[in-house]
Amino acid sequence: MKATIKRHLEGIRVIDLTAWLTGPFLGMQLAALGAEVIKIERPGSGDATRASIPFAGPGGVGFGKKGPEHISLINLKRNRGKKGITLDMKQDRGKEIFRMLVARSDVLLENFAPGTMESFGFDYPALKKINPKIIFCSIAGYGQSGPYRDLSAYDLTIQATSGVMAVTGFPDGPPLRCGPWIGDMVPALYGLSAVLTALFSREKTGRGERIDISMQDCNFALVMDEALDILVARGIPTRQGNKSPRAVPWSTFPTKDGNIAICVYTNDQWKVFVEAIQREDSLQDPRFKNLEDRMENAAEVEAMVTGWSKNLTSQEAVRILREKKIPCAPVLEAKEVLEDPQLKSRGMIQELKHPLGGKTGAKAAGFPIRFSELPAEYSGPAPMLGQHNEEIYMDLLGFSREELKQLEKERVI
Repeated sequence: MKATIKRHLEGIRVIDLTAWLTGPFLGMQLAALGAEVIKIERPGSGDATRASIPFAGPGGVGFGKKGPEHISLINLKRNRGKKGITLDMKQDRGKEIFRMLVARSDVLLENFAPGTMESFGFDYPALKKINPKIIFCSIAGYGQSGPYRDLSAYDLTIQATSGVMAVTGFPDGPPLRCGPWIGDMVPALYGLSAVLTALFSREKTGRGERIDISMQDCNFALVMDEALDILVARGIPTRQGNKSPRAVPWSTFPTKDGNIAICVYTNDQWKVFVEAIQREDSLQDPRFKNLEDRMENAAEVEAMVTGWSKNLTSQEAVRILREKKIPCAPVLEAKEVLEDPQLKSRGMIQELKHPLGGKTGAKAAGFPIRFSELPAEYSGPAPMLGQHNEEIYMDLLGFSREELKQLEKERVI
């Protein structure tokens, strides 16, 4: 009889060697699902994001780092639920300890430049010798192969080379970066899918897996839903602003106090929509008879909708359309999103906690998946640098306190 588990990935141990956003975001999702995620950082400095403003101390948030207890909000957000240790993998003793960790773990995450793990002596064949069941997941800007393999990359360069920026913005304006850091975060979610798949496969085969995630690949996979080849061949602008290339009205429209998003696609929706805005006369207009007709006369359709919406508040317009079950929503500003009753009711707006117990007052998104049987959540705050050295090195690996002090003296940890 299997032991009862309290969380989905209970018993799965993850070594997280990642920094910045993509890798830490993936590790954070695995932690929310119940895995024991051990984040390894460089002794003394740690993840580069630890130096990013603003900082949170036990007493709140500020823009000046006043002491070691002050942690970057970015770090607090991206490493929730993890345990933190320090280890210098360039030292022989550090490599020996890393091998011990690999032997006792299930998943290894890294987002170094391609070739870095090989330079440490830890390519996939070497890791398999230590632990044949290890799942080794690498995330890099352009993956582990191809002509761009050795190029450095960040969110902006990935959005630029994947086509995301080509389809973001208005037709008469320059390409724009998508606001959320999708260049980083989308690959992390693909990575989550890959790791969970590999864990499931391992249950049947008993073997580990090598996972190669390219940030460019993942973002390009999203963009191709817009059929770039067809659009370009027909000379259609690939940047649509807030509009859809397949339906109208499908955009944002001004109101007396803001903007409203409206989505109308089918002929049945169109009939109900024009009744809601009291423009039944347009039902007899051949320019608007079918979707194809409306697309050919999109400017006239949008002018009609704007003529209606600009005389109402966003709340009034939403109420009228929702009574007719027309998909619509007010365009919320960031401060309004943080007060959204739907997000609040689902526990999505949470306060970041400081590892020393103080409240920060800073808000962050909770884990967005709900399960009926087992909880999934960020169970604890991000760790201080090396906070769990004693627990991992003594309790898991069996070092004595004297050995731990010697490792600290030698700056191995």
